[in-house]
Amino acid sequence: MHSLAPNLLLQRIAEPEDIARFICAALTQEAMTGQIITVDSGQTL
Repeated sequence: MHSLAPNLLLQRIAEPEDIARFICAALTQEAMTGQIITVDSGQTL
């Protein structure tokens, strides 16, 4: 899986801590509703 990292925009695979940090940040946003957020190191840009 980590062999894919050089092909990604950020050149790294998201770690569980990255996802957890994003979830914590998203939960504190009062104006965000109904969003689909992809955390994939830029793979789907």
